[in-house]
Amino acid sequence: MFGWFKKKKPESNSAQQEEKDESDYVDDETQVVTNEDKELEAKGFDPIAQVQEQDKENEGIADPDKLEYVGYHDIPGDDILQLVLNFKYFPNDEEIRHPEGYEKGGRICADKKVVSKARSVGKEMVKQIGKKILSGSLNLTKVSFPIRVMIPKTALETSVHGTSVFPLYITKATMTPDFLERFKLVITATLSSFFWTNTFLKPLNPILGETLQANYNDGTQVYCEQIMHHPPVSYFLVFGPNKKYKYYGYYLVEGRAGLNSVTIINKGKRTIEFNDGQKIDFDFPNELYSGTFFGQLRQESINKITFTDKANGLSCIIDIGKVKKKTSDFFQADVNFKGQKVSTVFGTYIGFINFDNVRYWDYRYVVPHKIKMDKQLLESDHRNRSDLQALKVGDIPLAQKNKEILENIQRNDRKLRETFEKQKKSKK
Repeated sequence: MFGWFKKKKPESNSAQQEEKDESDYVDDETQVVTNEDKELEAKGFDPIAQVQEQDKENEGIADPDKLEYVGYHDIPGDDILQLVLNFKYFPNDEEIRHPEGYEKGGRICADKKVVSKARSVGKEMVKQIGKKILSGSLNLTKVSFPIRVMIPKTALETSVHGTSVFPLYITKATMTPDFLERFKLVITATLSSFFWTNTFLKPLNPILGETLQANYNDGTQVYCEQIMHHPPVSYFLVFGPNKKYKYYGYYLVEGRAGLNSVTIINKGKRTIEFNDGQKIDFDFPNELYSGTFFGQLRQESINKITFTDKANGLSCIIDIGKVKKKTSDFFQADVNFKGQKVSTVFGTYIGFINFDNVRYWDYRYVVPHKIKMDKQLLESDHRNRSDLQALKVGDIPLAQKNKEILENIQRNDRKLRETFEKQKKSKK
C-alpha cells in the first residue's frame, strides 16, 4: 500500500523541512491511516487538486478573539469557591451534544478561514516534501510548518488547557474523603476538558528550556517547561489552592498524516496526588483530524484512556467511540474496585458525563476558567519569543523570519550537544 508515494521524493532544499535525514521517513509500529484514507488511495485521490490557494486577506490570525479565552470564567477566587461549595449534579434530561458536534462524531471546524488556511498550508507542505508526508509513516513533529497555519501560543500553553475545569472539579474532589467520588471527579474533569483543549490550527513548537508560569484566580499555580527537543517532551506541574492537590506529568506527542486526515498520538503520562496521599494515574487519548483536504474538517478524541488508583484498587478504562448506535464521541465504561464493578460512566466529551445516571457534567452549565499568565516573566518565558510576538500582531512575514532564526539556533544547539556527547564517549 501507498507505493505511489515513492514517485515524488522530498525536496531536500525546502526551507520548511526541519529534519532532512532519512530517519524521518523510517516506518515504525505507529502507522495511522484511516479506512477513509485507504479508500481514497485506492481511488487514486490527489489531495493537492482539492485545495485552492488561500486569499491574502486570510493570511493573518483567523479568529484572534477566540485565542484569549473569551467566555471563560474570570471571577474572583471567593466566587470560584462559592461555585465549588454550591456545586450540585445537573438534570439528567437528555443525551445532549454541542451544536458543533458532527453527525458521525467529534466536533466540526465552523470557522471557514481556519479551514482555508489549514488546507492551503497542507497543499504547500505536500508540494515541498512530497506525498510521503501523507503515508502515515512520517512524524510531523520533525517537520517545520509555515507559521501562518499556527496560533500565537506555544504547545506549553495549549498543554495546560485541560486544567480549565480543575478549579471546579478537582477543588471539589479535595473536599470529600471518599476515594471513589474523587476518582469520578478526576475522570469528569479530564473528559469534560476535551472540547476546549484542541485547536484546528497548530501551536508553536516549544524551544528546549522554554517555560510557562500561570495561575487561576482561585490560587492554582501552573508551571511548564520544555525538557526535550527531539522527541519533544513538555513537562507540567500544577498546585491547587493551598496545595491541596498536585497535578504533574508530561506530553510526548507525534503527528501522522493520511490522505485526508491527521492523527496526533500522545504517549505522555499524568498524575493527580491529593494531600492525604491518594494518587490517580492516567494517560491521554489520541486525536484524529479528518477532512484535512476536503469534506467536513472535524476533530475527534479516539482510542483508550486509562485511570488507575493502585493503592485503593480503583480502575477505569474508557475506550472512546465504542458505544453501539452512538456517534464516535460517546463512551461507556465500568469503574472497578479490586476488579468488581462499582459504577458506570457514560456520556460524550462534547455534551455530558453521567455516573450511574447522575449527571456530573453538562456543557450547557459548566464554564471553563480563564488561565492567566504571570506578569513577571523569566527570560525563558514563552511570551518572550520573537516569532510569537510578531504572529500575535498579525505580521506573518516577520513571524516567519523570526521562527526560522529560532529554528536555526535550535539546530546549532543540537549539533553542539551531539558533538559534546561524542567527545565524552571518546574519552571513556
